[in-house]
Amino acid sequence: MNDEEMKSQITPLETEKNSLIERIKELNKRLRYKSYELKALEPFLKQHEGVNIGPLRERKRKLDFRITTAAYTPKIERDLLKELKKIDDELAKYKDVEKGRRKERFVRQDIIDITAETSKIEERLKVIREELKVLYVDSQQIRATARKEAAIKAFKDDMATIEDMGIIVEHKGKKK
Repeated sequence: MNDEEMKSQITPLETEKNSLIERIKELNKRLRYKSYELKALEPFLKQHEGVNIGPLRERKRKLDFRITTAAYTPKIERDLLKELKKIDDELAKYKDVEKGRRKERFVRQDIIDITAETSKIEERLKVIREELKVLYVDSQQIRATARKEAAIKAFKDDMATIEDMGIIVEHKGKKK
């Protein structure tokens, strides 16, 4: 394998490595933003920690079902509608709390997703770096071998071999 073939193997791995590193940088920015967002939500959520919206929603659902499925006198129906309106008003007060809790859930899920994607990318980067390490070592060996061969060739061109020396000595011996 020559140096050009090594470069053709190294180049795609380096470009993939660089693109993965850029992706990790983007993910780290998003992760940092999401963690700040979560910190900003914490005081609001702690302030409304005791608010339980589930029972209100359940009462509204049951009352709504009762109104739609049974026939009542107008007075009873009006009372039920008033009660339904009170529940709706109460739910409207806690709409921000519900939004905040939903937002917190989404932010936490985003953080989990970002962390998982980052770990997958880091595993792939580890594999790429190992492959590149092997290729770099092989490439260095090929270049070192080429340099040695060039030095030997230059040395051979400049120097006479032992065989040449033997012929010269033999030739000088015949002149005497």
